[in-house]
Amino acid sequence: MTVNPEARVNVARTTAPIGELTPGTWHTLEVAVVNDGFVTGPLVVEAEPVRGVELDLPAFELTGEHRQTAGFRIRFGTADVVDLTLTFRALSALGGLAMHSSVSLLLRAG
Repeated sequence: MTVNPEARVNVARTTAPIGELTPGTWHTLEVAVVNDGFVTGPLVVEAEPVRGVELDLPAFELTGEHRQTAGFRIRFGTADVVDLTLTFRALSALGGLAMHSSVSLLLRAG
């Protein structure tokens, strides 16, 4: 994902493999952050609830460094396939300057 000088967030899925997801186990999924605007402040990840999936979406602090690694955790209750849409927001307190950006992930556990 990229944060530009106006704190607009652009996110895209790469070809990097996620790895095997096992039901009942927490898995950390990392997100590479390219901070082209050297923005500081909170980066928030949001998602609608998905049946049978628990998400741990902690706020991440943008330090102004050009490259950082953020992440979130996911746990499946049972073997399943889900479509998970994540929305990333930077500097949400700025209202109109903070753009929403989403990515959809098709994830399978089991």
